[in-house]
Amino acid sequence: MKYIRSKRKNIQKILFSSLLCSNVAFLILTILIMSCIQYFSLHQNMENDIQRTGNLIANEVDLQISQMDNICLNVINSTEIKKAFSTWVSAELPSVYEEMQYKDALSAALVSVKGVDSSIRQVNLYSMDGKGYGVGNYTGELNIVPSTQPWYLPTKTLNGQRYLSASQNYLLSRKSGTDTERIYFSLYRMYFDNFHNPIGFVEVMKYYDTVFETAQSPKSNYNVNISVYDQSGNQLFPAAKEGANFFNYYDVLESGDYSRGDPIYNTVRRQQEYVYATISDYSDFVIVTSIRYSDFFLPIINNLLWIPSLALLLFCICYLIAKKMSRWLAFPLTKMYHFLSNIDPRDQFNEIQMEDSGIIEIDKLRDSLNSAIRSQKASTQAMLLLKEQELQAQMLALQAQMNPHFLYNSLNTIGAMAEEGMNSEVTKMCQDITSILRYISSDKESVSTVEEELEHCDLYLKCIKLRFKDSLSYEFDIDDELLDLPIPKLCVQMLIENSVKFVTRTQPPWHIRIEGYIDNERWLICVKDNGTGFDNSVSEHLRRQMDEILSCSLLPSLQLDGMGILNIFIRFYLTFGNSFIFDFGNLPERGAFVIIGGHLNEEDKTL
Repeated sequence: MKYIRSKRKNIQKILFSSLLCSNVAFLILTILIMSCIQYFSLHQNMENDIQRTGNLIANEVDLQISQMDNICLNVINSTEIKKAFSTWVSAELPSVYEEMQYKDALSAALVSVKGVDSSIRQVNLYSMDGKGYGVGNYTGELNIVPSTQPWYLPTKTLNGQRYLSASQNYLLSRKSGTDTERIYFSLYRMYFDNFHNPIGFVEVMKYYDTVFETAQSPKSNYNVNISVYDQSGNQLFPAAKEGANFFNYYDVLESGDYSRGDPIYNTVRRQQEYVYATISDYSDFVIVTSIRYSDFFLPIINNLLWIPSLALLLFCICYLIAKKMSRWLAFPLTKMYHFLSNIDPRDQFNEIQMEDSGIIEIDKLRDSLNSAIRSQKASTQAMLLLKEQELQAQMLALQAQMNPHFLYNSLNTIGAMAEEGMNSEVTKMCQDITSILRYISSDKESVSTVEEELEHCDLYLKCIKLRFKDSLSYEFDIDDELLDLPIPKLCVQMLIENSVKFVTRTQPPWHIRIEGYIDNERWLICVKDNGTGFDNSVSEHLRRQMDEILSCSLLPSLQLDGMGILNIFIRFYLTFGNSFIFDFGNLPERGAFVIIGGHLNEEDKTL
């Protein structure tokens, strides 16, 4: 049977959770109540502001329309204007002087009625038979046949009631010299004689953007869109332009009451919107104020941001109180728990430093843990001593393998020089080899300084040059900062021996270069030659063995012949652990390189 272990908690966490949960529950309830009250208040304020915007626009449009209608009615009720217009229209073949007199009288009468209101841009009179006269932006005769105009039938059908229309009056624009793109808003009425027979039409014109100025720039705290419709559902604002596509709010309004701001989906803008409708008192226009969801709710959210901030502040206070109380109640056990959970690997044998708590069980537990730590420290030190002795034995064994390897190569070289009769050179080489052997066997230390290693490398290369003379050249380029750094003994010399071995397999001249430098907090020594380079199979085999050493920490059995590169790698591994640099390969032009190095510690950085 499988048992499920429950998740364990410490005393502090249990106390902390209980105190915090009770405080947070009360806090959440309070915040929810405050948020709801604030939300509904802000929502209502936004609706009122948007409705006020719609009412303001409706009143302003009504004012503009009433001004136009007053001028129109004044013209219709002016006996002087109707008489002057009738006289001019009915005159048969008047002279030029008479024609001018008629027009001057008609202009004076129209100007007196138009008055000083600069927003009224034009007042026009049209007869039923096609004659017309206007004052304003253009003063003069208008050759317009009313029956051909789009406003004729609606105005005639209304039988004296006002008709409103927005259009581009190109004829007026051309004659007045104004911008042909300027849109006018016109109010039309048909007027009658004393027997109620229609005798003509009156047109009063304003600029379109004057009539709907407040609709173009609504005075609202929010990003609202305004649309204006007449009672027939014709869109008056925004003005319909060729190719423009507007969403028809009027058709949607007939299916519901939108005075409260009900939501709709705008299929043209592809967004959800709130829509409010207002009907103007004088003109009976339907003023539609729309605002998209994000613009509606974003101010509400911004005004509610202080509530999460307050909640966060109160939560922090509750958290701190619960934390302080729970820590005070469970301090001794918590301190021991954190000590055991956060032991520093670099100094893992520190004892628990804690004063007596006054609780027998806790003090006894502290003393027992400190006793266990002291026992573990003693055992670890003994184990490290044995490990260090083991590594030292391995290093000395590797160095002992390198001694006969060096002698083997040196004796071969001396033998070859003796066969060639180079007696003085053999003597010199024997002296240098004596110095090198004294360096190798001077003590049992497995490391030396870079300076000492390079001095004996120079002796070795001099011995080799005695045999090969000008066929072999070499050079050292070592930064002074590297000279005092520790390095496994004979490592650089073994690399040079390998270079000599492989360069002499090719045609001279032969060249060996030893470089030493510091790069990005790393010290590096590189040995280069112009020999045959590494064979691909040998290179793969060496890298595979090196990867196994790093992953498994198992050292292979080494043979005297051909052990140089791997031997040096193992000695670096035993000396520096995984924190060393070792790389080798072939140069682009010809030859091979081997790089050894390590990372500078804090003491080395001060060199």
